[in-house]
Amino acid sequence: MTHPRPGLDDRIHRPYKVGVLVESLAAAGVPAAEGLVGSGIDAVALGDASALVSLRQLLVVYANVQRLSPDPGLALRSGMRIHITHFGMYGYALLASTSARQAIDFAIKYRALASPLIGLSFGLDGGEAVWSFEDVLGLGPDSSLFRFVFEFQLGTQLALHRDLLGATLAPTRVRASFPAPAHAALYRELLCGMVEFDTGANELRFDSAWLDHPLAFANPITAAVVKQTCDRLLVEMHHASGLTGRVAALLLQAPGRYLDIESVCERLHLTSRTLRRRLQLEGSSYQQVLDSVRRQLAIDYLRDTDMSTEDIATSLGFSDAANFRHAFKRWTGRSTGSYRVGAVRDRQAVGRST
Repeated sequence: MTHPRPGLDDRIHRPYKVGVLVESLAAAGVPAAEGLVGSGIDAVALGDASALVSLRQLLVVYANVQRLSPDPGLALRSGMRIHITHFGMYGYALLASTSARQAIDFAIKYRALASPLIGLSFGLDGGEAVWSFEDVLGLGPDSSLFRFVFEFQLGTQLALHRDLLGATLAPTRVRASFPAPAHAALYRELLCGMVEFDTGANELRFDSAWLDHPLAFANPITAAVVKQTCDRLLVEMHHASGLTGRVAALLLQAPGRYLDIESVCERLHLTSRTLRRRLQLEGSSYQQVLDSVRRQLAIDYLRDTDMSTEDIATSLGFSDAANFRHAFKRWTGRSTGSYRVGAVRDRQAVGRST
């Protein structure tokens, strides 16, 4: 299922990256508070587990730190201070993955949970595994801010790989689209690999043999349980975002008697053309939001209640149980029966391990 893209101003992200950056700024001799100027983020929020910030606020902090830091390598150094434990359930799922390939697939699918400011994709090129970075926010590939964001992500990416695969992992090559900066030597010092500038691409490459390296904390049962939590977090995140979130909130007001698109438009004081256009800009549609709401409710009912399939179908507004079972298979790739059995087995396994 495709999820809508959160907007720049949606406050749905944890501020752990902000905390790492301003701590690094303070260590370089600049008061941490100066890194927060203009962001709307209170220093107290950095220690609040419930605090949420937007991507735009993150960008303001990045720009402040980039401008104020006397250390040209601060972004790289700060990124390498990020560890899987910073990412909450998302990080826990990566740790519990049964293989490096599964961890990579998970990292890409659920990346919205990691407060992304840069596009990220993965591929294989001969004997090299390749992470490619893209300027999806339009910062300008030659801008100092994009370079700072890229360097932070580069350091983070390497740190996470070492958490999963071992501290000795080193890139085979790092490629940057921009000309060599004044601190180019720091790339080689910190990343311990060949670095190429002005290449037209932004990449982190490493020997693909590392993909077969065993993961120290692999646990398929834990991975399955945590993935369910991440599914819910991802849905909640997107339901809190922009117009998509407002439509989802309206649909959730009366599960089983969902408002049609014209009624939603009436409640939001929008024409149907405007609603469709604005949802499209968020990468969504009325039908996708409705499917997302129904899917998450179905998962919750199957996992957490003893409701029959027929009762769940009625509660979600389906004409009969067969239509519901068909929709659930399309949403998840699993039957309702196998999903419920698996959820019960996972709960029992977790109970035995605690």
